[in-house]
Formats: sequence, structure tokens, C-alpha cells
Amino acid sequence: MRFRVSCKSAIFATYGVLIVLLLSGCSTSAPPTPTPTKTPTAIPTATELVLPTPSPTDTPMPSVAEESSPTPVTVTQAPPTPPPLPPPPTRAPEIGGTEPVAPAPTPTATELPTAPVMIAPPLRGGDWDMEDGFYVWPSPYENFGGFVANGWAPLVIAYEPNANPPNAPRLNENKNLNNVQNGQRSQEVSFDYRVGEAGIYRTVTVTPGHRYQIEAWARYTPTSSGLRLALGIDQTGGDDATSDTVQWHPWRDDAPDRWLATQETVTASGDRLTIFLRAIHPAAVEGGNTMFDNVSFADLGP
Repeated sequence: MRFRVSCKSAIFATYGVLIVLLLSGCSTSAPPTPTPTKTPTAIPTATELVLPTPSPTDTPMPSVAEESSPTPVTVTQAPPTPPPLPPPPTRAPEIGGTEPVAPAPTPTATELPTAPVMIAPPLRGGDWDMEDGFYVWPSPYENFGGFVANGWAPLVIAYEPNANPPNAPRLNENKNLNNVQNGQRSQEVSFDYRVGEAGIYRTVTVTPGHRYQIEAWARYTPTSSGLRLALGIDQTGGDDATSDTVQWHPWRDDAPDRWLATQETVTASGDRLTIFLRAIHPAAVEGGNTMFDNVSFADLGP
């Protein structure tokens, strides 16, 4: 609108100038001094107003169209498709094409020791545990017999055999459960006011070169003289507790009033082996009564 008004004003101004020129040409009274001044002023004004054409006005239209068009934005802003993930790395198969999961049992199996040779089952319980009854043993030191567990032989060494009455240990069957380590009975050696050595022994058949494990339990009542316990082993199979062929092993503990275990392992040198269970009471004082029980004998093989 503003452009059209300017064009009309320029046209009217042009017409006005022409009319003035015509009138000035016809008139003789006054020189046309002011006319040239107005003419150059109006012409450049009209020229400046006419020079702008509609093309600059049309130029911004594509810009508006570009700004309002969402097509390039939609294309460029669309979230790109994520590339496929690379496959997980695969471990090279072991030799033979198997995964290293199951080979663990193989070294374990190879590390197992070789099977031992066939050996006899351990000897325990029954007469080894003093549970197979007792027999009467006539003591050479007194006028009554002692009681010895079946499967065992008596061992009595009197320090004062000529005393009156004879002073020698006695062998008895003990059924007091407080004095039994396992089962219902134990072998008792009575030392109360008696002095000497006493116990039991037995001989077993063995295989030369095999290892044998012997275990036994013992308990004794307190005594002012003290008491010594020992496990004897005779590799010749003899029955003499005083023989030099007997190897004596002190009990691993000798505290009174509780059950004490001892254990020894030997390699058989012959086909017979004798086991001795012995207690020593050095003085004829009160106490010292000893119980033996729950003996075991195991063949460990060569």
C-alpha cells in the first residue's frame, strides 16, 4: 500500500511540474527561476520511489516456506537405526572340540591313590572289647581266683610274693558303667594297697611286612604313689612280659580318673605278634585300680 501511494504521489507531482512548465512557457511576466529547482528535486524522488520492484518483495517468500517446511527436519532428526551388536567372542574349542567344563574330574580321578591290597577287617568288639565274658583264673598268690576277659591271658608280677598275706595285684571283671569305656564290661586290675605289675595279653596271627595299628583305652583311680601305663608288643609272639623281645610304649597320657587312649603302629617281622596291656603300681598305698577296655587291632597292609 505504501508503495502504491508513493507512485501516485510521484505521478501527480510529475503532472504538476508539466502544468507549471506549460504555464511558464505561455506567460511572459516572470522568469521561471523557481521551476528548475523543483524539477530536479521531484525527479530523483520519483526515481527512488519507482526503482523498487515487486521482486524484492517476493524474495522472502521462499525463506518463509523453507522455515515452515518440516520435511528436512523430520528426515535429519529421525533417530538412526542402531548398528547391530557384534557377536560375542567365542573361545577356541579345546583339543577335541569340547568346552573346558568337564575336564575337572579327569585329574581328580588320576590323582586318586591306587587301591590298597585286600586286608582283613579290623579286630574290635567282642572279646577285644571285654564283652565276651570272663573266666576264672586261679591266682598262684592267693587262695581265690581272679577273673580274666575271654580271649586274653593274665599278666601278674608280684613285688612282695612272700608277704603275709601275699601282696599281689588282682584281676577282676568290672561292670560299673562309670568304669567302662565301651559296652558293659571292662578288665579291672585291683591295686588298692597292693604293689606290683598286672594286666592282660593276647597273641594274634599276622602277615610279615604288613603294618598293624593297635589302639587301647585305660583309666585308673588316683594314688599317692602314681601309676604307669604301658602298651607292649612282642614281634616274636612270645608270652613273657619280662623278655627283651617285648617293646614297651608308655601310654600317651597318664592322667587319673579319665579314659585315656593310646595307639601304636608296627610292621610285623614274623607271623605272630603279642599285645600286652600293663599297669605298674610302685607302692602298696590306697588307689591305683586300673581298667582296660575297647582294644582294636587293624591290618593296614604293606
